[in-house]
Amino acid sequence: MKLKIIVPIITKLFEAETEKEVKQFLSPDTEIDVECIPYGSASIESAYDEAACAPGILHLAEKAQKQGFDGVFIDCMGDPALAAARERLEIPVVGPGRTSMLFAADLAHRFSVITVLESVVVLLENLAHEAGVGKKLASIRWVNIPVLELGDRDKLMNALVEESEKALGEDQAHALILGCTGMMGVADELSAELFRRGYRIPLIYPVSTALKYLETLVNLKLTQSKKTYQIPSNKERNLWERLGS
Repeated sequence: MKLKIIVPIITKLFEAETEKEVKQFLSPDTEIDVECIPYGSASIESAYDEAACAPGILHLAEKAQKQGFDGVFIDCMGDPALAAARERLEIPVVGPGRTSMLFAADLAHRFSVITVLESVVVLLENLAHEAGVGKKLASIRWVNIPVLELGDRDKLMNALVEESEKALGEDQAHALILGCTGMMGVADELSAELFRRGYRIPLIYPVSTALKYLETLVNLKLTQSKKTYQIPSNKERNLWERLGS
């Protein structure tokens, strides 16, 4: 199995970090190729960022299918350009936001998402409603740390614990989702700390959840419905020529 991991931002630093992170969750016989988009935004924290990054995502996704990859993973909690890529491709395309919310909705009566900034809240609320699990969304809280500053592990962990306790206590969430794929390497520590404080709830890390889901789709020979994600009609499009292919 060969999977294309699209890091949907232009910050090349995330390529090596993402490759190291995702390898620990994949089956031994799964091959991956991790690549940042060639044009777009340095991080995704708004609808504007998503729109800016969409052409680069679609460019890499279409190229992956031509190169014989079995599936595509768009490594951002907002699932940027997911529907568009599913329309264009025959191979399965998965994003971590929709997938993790569906898992949380199955495992718990209500769930909360702990994300990076307040500017992301509306994006994630819309994603929950589009996935059909909006009624199960207890809250979306944020740690007030930009994506490009998540490397401060102590600051991130302190904020995650604080906001998680608020979600579980004040918002009555029964499960939690880490709301940014840039929150690498903290899920196990956060889960252990919450357990120590008496919370026995699922803590869902979107990267591992969505990657295992994508592997399952490939193994089962399943992909997105072409009744839902219909192939775009043939017409003149000069997008790649303008942006550079």
